[in-house]
Amino acid sequence: MKIALVALPLLDESRTTPPLPLCYLAAFFEQQRHIVRVYDLALYRGDPQVSHLEAVRAFRPQITIVAADDAADATVIAERLRTGGLVLPLTLGVRDHLPPWLAARALAELNRFPPHASDAKNLVACGLLALDESLDNLPFPARHLLPLERYPLVTSEDELRTPVLIGRVSKDGARMFRQPALLDAELRSIVQEHGVRHVILEGLALTDDLNWLYAFLSQISRTHLGIKWEGRVSHTHLTHSLIESMYRSGCEALTFEFAALAVLDAKHERDALIDAVRQARALGMRVNGHIALDSQYPAIPAVVDMSATFGLDEVRFFVPKHAEAPGDSEESAEIAALIARAREHYQISRGRQYFIDRFGVRLGTMIWYVGRTGLLRRCWQRHVQPNETSSEIVLERG
Repeated sequence: MKIALVALPLLDESRTTPPLPLCYLAAFFEQQRHIVRVYDLALYRGDPQVSHLEAVRAFRPQITIVAADDAADATVIAERLRTGGLVLPLTLGVRDHLPPWLAARALAELNRFPPHASDAKNLVACGLLALDESLDNLPFPARHLLPLERYPLVTSEDELRTPVLIGRVSKDGARMFRQPALLDAELRSIVQEHGVRHVILEGLALTDDLNWLYAFLSQISRTHLGIKWEGRVSHTHLTHSLIESMYRSGCEALTFEFAALAVLDAKHERDALIDAVRQARALGMRVNGHIALDSQYPAIPAVVDMSATFGLDEVRFFVPKHAEAPGDSEESAEIAALIARAREHYQISRGRQYFIDRFGVRLGTMIWYVGRTGLLRRCWQRHVQPNETSSEIVLERG
């Protein structure tokens, strides 16, 4: 049977990432001896000359799954593809990870379709049920069905990166990590089959289970794959020796994830974060921030100002939101406006912090204010950090 998996882009997505849920589903179908193609429309939304839907039609699939973050968006594209075969619009467009509600929601949508073509629907249902299995029981995602080189996931040296799931949150809220040996096997396949040696470890924070983290570091150090990796961490669980072990095993970047208010309200938390950032920088790692904002907190500018003092390379703000909650357009607009204000304020604060670090609080602040008036012209702009505007602020669901 010929099966087409069509992934739609996220409307609030700042950078395109591979649709890993569809890749896992494709790998399951391939194990059942079906012919599978994955079409990621996010790679072509900026090119009006390319109609990727024509490629889907030319494939003539017997089953087409249109996956989107929003069911209405999937339905629109599904209507344009109804030229033959069974077309199923499903909420499966989440990228980078497999949330616990993913398969259940898609199965509920699948039950609403008419009972014709029951064999095809049963096949899709089996694939969706497989997504609820432990990651250790799933086949490696079918990355070979995607043009990995087209995704804007590259290092500062323009080396290709790709995301890898290290674990997931189960339905009962428990954090389930993959066996280090199986994860190492997937990393080996990425190196050998795709020639990619830089990966982003997704799904869970590395420090959610320190015993697992030490086992993973030991495993990847023994195999000598030459893989460079990055992942999310909590500064409260890091020690100097752990950071050094991570560096020796190939860690090239850390993303510190924290709630802004928790760090703002406690000096020892700020000191611990700054100390971890400094050590990582001293070892040559990049350090990024993934900062949760409280939309009800009145002093967002103070939170953002504090974030600018941590010396992070890239900062992404987000407002936690339950994925199961129904979407509200007005609420989403308010959150998007809040994050836009945070982004603008952070960029301003980052430039001011540069002059404070170099010239001291009083003189640095004075130079910054004079420069903002335009009196120093380009001379002032040359000394502002060149990557001041590189921070990415995205709307995410926590």
